Amino acid sequence: MQSFITEQYNRLSVHVMPTSQYANCYLHLGIVNEQGRIPSAVFAVIMRLLFRQDSLGKRKLQQQLWSMYADELGYELEQKGEAQLASIRLRIPAGLLPGTDARTLDALKLLADMLFGSSLKDVFDFDEAQIQEELVWAEHHAGYDVSNWDKVVRGRSLEWLGYAGRSRDADFEQLQHCVRDGELQHWYREVLCSPLHIHVIGDFQSDVMIAQVMETFVPLLVTAEGGLTSSVIGHQPTERLEEGEMMLELMDVQQCKINVAFTTRVTYGSSDYPALFLFHSLFGATPASRLQSELRERKQWVYQIYSTLDDYRGTLHVTTGTSSGYVTEVLEAIDAEWLRICSGDIQEVELNRAIQNVMHYVQVGYDLPEQVVNLHIDRLLNRVQMTTPQFLEAISCVTSEQVAEVASGMKKAVTWILYPESEYSAPVQEVTHE
Repeated sequence: MQSFITEQYNRLSVHVMPTSQYANCYLHLGIVNEQGRIPSAVFAVIMRLLFRQDSLGKRKLQQQLWSMYADELGYELEQKGEAQLASIRLRIPAGLLPGTDARTLDALKLLADMLFGSSLKDVFDFDEAQIQEELVWAEHHAGYDVSNWDKVVRGRSLEWLGYAGRSRDADFEQLQHCVRDGELQHWYREVLCSPLHIHVIGDFQSDVMIAQVMETFVPLLVTAEGGLTSSVIGHQPTERLEEGEMMLELMDVQQCKINVAFTTRVTYGSSDYPALFLFHSLFGATPASRLQSELRERKQWVYQIYSTLDDYRGTLHVTTGTSSGYVTEVLEAIDAEWLRICSGDIQEVELNRAIQNVMHYVQVGYDLPEQVVNLHIDRLLNRVQMTTPQFLEAISCVTSEQVAEVASGMKKAVTWILYPESEYSAPVQEVTHE
């Protein structure tokens, strides 16, 4: 498998992967808000203003994309532990089409202009209507989309675990103050001094591509960084309550939404990580997992149930929804499947199937340029050297004893239940159970 060649200049990191495997050239620009250095809601709104489709004028942007035979820009904002990652992706046809090098350079200049254009004008010149539109978005999506109850209930657990030092309302209020006091310009300049990762995948000479990226971005970075110092807004995780806590919150939902959060005590890239990943696959990550087979297919207590692994925070979440009459049974069944794995009750055929599923998933994903970039960014942000081939080799050697050991090292931290308020007669809004 091919790997990235990296060159760095201050906060700019350029990662190129020369390959003839694809018919396109892929560009990915990622900006990292480290440890809440910039208030999260402020960072999100600024990045959306910069990367939205009409930030350069919709017609002008479409004309530029058409001239490069490029598809639509892809924008994404992700939470990576305590960091935020804003990404913009662009795909340029290569292969038999003439002028690929020139179009790639034009694409780099387009991304640079979208990011640094306002700094060159020395004004963050988005009109009031655009800013108000983003304020509406921020109020609705403060921390997560309130229409996605799975994210809401996981978010509640993460807040309890101490990974949200400020409330969502406080973040939105700070954003409002920032807009009202005219501070967007200041924070925009802080964004330009954040770590910047540029990935390019395609059929080119690595030294030529690195030089093109550097020539395009370095002068703009030097201008942006001139004389700027910033304070850090970051926070440390707050002190948690006792492990195993259960929280009940009344909300306007149609069924109970449940999230069981475990602490894994295993870091990304550590020697125990492949065994943890296999536990995740066996437990709830796939349609063939134990939770799916037992609670969804056999008992039919839930419509869906799945586990998610948060490498950045060292947590594993089991998320599901069920009727209020099945809450106790569902929670007991989750515990029972976890304890079965802890006791070593893992059949060899089951383990081998999980290993093959993981290897197939990673290998198929590794053929996709977007996944290649995502995996590389995860390694960069986690500051580990583990490569995908090394991970696959380690997965193939995991034993059932190792899976049981890593499962036994996990602790159930908190169970959070969003309960339909229409089915609860007591006037209290939050109940804590021992």
